[in-house]
Amino acid sequence: MDLLYELLAKASDGRSFSPSDKQATAATLDRMYPLLEARRNPPGFRLATGSLATGATGRVALNAYFLLLGRKALGVDYTKRDPRMAYWSTQLAFHIVLGNFNGRFEKGLYCCSTCTLSVLPLYCVGAFDMFDCGALKENVVDALAHGRPPFARPYNRRYADWALKFV
Repeated sequence: MDLLYELLAKASDGRSFSPSDKQATAATLDRMYPLLEARRNPPGFRLATGSLATGATGRVALNAYFLLLGRKALGVDYTKRDPRMAYWSTQLAFHIVLGNFNGRFEKGLYCCSTCTLSVLPLYCVGAFDMFDCGALKENVVDALAHGRPPFARPYNRRYADWALKFV
């Protein structure tokens, strides 16, 4: 998984993926896909900043990283180019809007700060063509800036700094 973290760092720094990065991404996605299908995290799975990611929060982060790397490597039409991307994009999108439809969260915000920060880079790269990603990004950034839920309680500021690099 070390390559995953290198690719995430490159993505957060705004660097383009070279052809060799795209090949490395394809291999990384092939290793991530069975983990998503099994709905489990790799042993010792960590967030992009190194914090241990467990349970559902880790699975949301894994899904978000899968989509982020797919978007960076395959381009704007990533969900059309890889059916795995289409499936996992729809899965994550459903859960993002579920909280809003149930009246629990503002549009774009997720169940907790870590999950919300995991999906923020996806909004920033326009990964969900079924949403106005710009508006979702603004909702997250505004909630973070004003300490609204899910950022009303302590949250991982280092992870927030990482996610905000995409903004």
